[in-house]
Amino acid sequence: MNKKPKLSKPMSKIKTKKELKIFNQDLNYNKKIKYITYLLLILSFISLLYFLYLSSFTISQLLLYNYLNSNSTIVLSLIFPLIVFSYLLHKTNNLDFIIQNLGISRDKLTLKNIFLGLALFIVMLVGVELSLSLFSQITHIPLPTNVKQLLEGYPIFFYLFTFLIAPINEEIMFRGFLVSRIGIIPSALIFALFHFGYFSVSEFIAALIFGLIAGYLFKKTKSLYVSITAHMLLNFLTVFILFLI
Repeated sequence: MNKKPKLSKPMSKIKTKKELKIFNQDLNYNKKIKYITYLLLILSFISLLYFLYLSSFTISQLLLYNYLNSNSTIVLSLIFPLIVFSYLLHKTNNLDFIIQNLGISRDKLTLKNIFLGLALFIVMLVGVELSLSLFSQITHIPLPTNVKQLLEGYPIFFYLFTFLIAPINEEIMFRGFLVSRIGIIPSALIFALFHFGYFSVSEFIAALIFGLIAGYLFKKTKSLYVSITAHMLLNFLTVFILFLI
């Protein structure tokens, strides 16, 4: 974020009571959003600790354990955008400016960006997955994936969250927020390390490549909808294959 934005009008340029009223309304609205975001972030952290605490006592009860583990995963995902918005609202106190700079404003949702997201999905599906498969066959180095084993037996709402909400949360954090602050490569590496939780080298490599391409496209288009589209489709395919197999 290059500079601190101003609200509807700078205070020094306000000349009428109507302009002053609009200025105060904008200020109060942004303050309310900021404090609500702070509250949600605190509640999310408390919920995450609570679910992690409960799951540590229910390992022997697989269904209950999966239920609690899925809840903690969902809460962790929700914490990503809450951290981003809490930080940016503290810095700028201007929600419209934040939405614009994160690349999720309505004007960024175009057919061109959706098709770019579809193209990224195809590249990841055909190019990366095929390359990893060929590499494994040629070198005889196994690149197994543990996604199926780790995601089996979870509640249906978890799978819906995985491809409908989680991609948005992750893209806000790793592309919308981190790319402009630490760069494409570091943000892609952090994104890949986050996905190393699957304990799979192939997932790490795929996530790293996705992060690099998605970060580059975000810098070029200033739209987060490119990577959100691709991310949603990839997660949907993972869930679909999980149920198919």
